[in-house]
Amino acid sequence: MPAHHEIDNDKKLITTTWTGEAVDNELIDALTKYQVDIRSRPEYHTYNDIVDFSTVNSFRLSTEGIVKLTQIAARTDVLGIRTKLAIIVKKPIAYGLGRMYETYRNIIPSGLKEVHVFMKHTDALAWIENKHDS
Repeated sequence: MPAHHEIDNDKKLITTTWTGEAVDNELIDALTKYQVDIRSRPEYHTYNDIVDFSTVNSFRLSTEGIVKLTQIAARTDVLGIRTKLAIIVKKPIAYGLGRMYETYRNIIPSGLKEVHVFMKHTDALAWIENKHDS
């Protein structure tokens, strides 16, 4: 699995680093596993997320796959708890795909996770830690 999760309990932050190739079905499988193994646990309901795609070498994602990812992701939003997701990318194509995910995720009526895409890890972390707005 090209996804590796690190949990920082002090910062209440879960960082997922994706390596290799980003493909619809692998992202969907990894997200589903993440929800079952980590996000569904009550102690992590208030944690923010960073997903780092900066080392991904290629992207094979469809609009349908991105929409499905947003729908699956919204299933673990907990009523009354707002969290953030920062997506980190390096390539212009990844930025566009990330913005597409951000748009779909932010318009889900029941969605409680605010999503933004960043090109720099420092900017993503600053936003997560409320040091500045995007």
